[in-house]
Amino acid sequence: MEIHSQWTFDCRPEHVWPHFLHARMDDTRPLLFRLGVPKPVSCRVLEGMPAVGNTRQCTTDRGTIDQRILVLDENRRLRYRMVASTVWCRDWVGLLEDEFTLTPVEGGKTRVERRTVFSARGFLKPIRQIGLWVALQQAHRYAARNWRRLALAAKGRAVATELAPGA
Repeated sequence: MEIHSQWTFDCRPEHVWPHFLHARMDDTRPLLFRLGVPKPVSCRVLEGMPAVGNTRQCTTDRGTIDQRILVLDENRRLRYRMVASTVWCRDWVGLLEDEFTLTPVEGGKTRVERRTVFSARGFLKPIRQIGLWVALQQAHRYAARNWRRLALAAKGRAVATELAPGA
């Protein structure tokens, strides 16, 4: 199955991009996260530097998800695939791959597109597939809200630096 989401952020791609590779999410807990769906807490690149072949690790309130970086085109495109997990539902997932595309648009804004391809496996696969779809929809919305918050804060810092005397 596939989920496709799209948002427009009121900032340039370079304000959004870093947060795909290193971010700390807010403390809010939308309903599904209160019902046991793993809530993203942070992400980072384990090897320090983002590069194809390196590992992006998403930490949730239920464990970690390790994702191998497959495509990395700075400020433009990122794709990664889950390779390991300690999260309780890891045995449900046959495939989980995310791709982000950033496109500059008029007015200094950025269109962010996220495509998640996934499949369930194991006993009751069709039911698990639906469960994954619902959980990933929630994750898309939650992560996008946080990336928007982080990107706008980065844009504000950049503007403040530009306006600071002696900068």
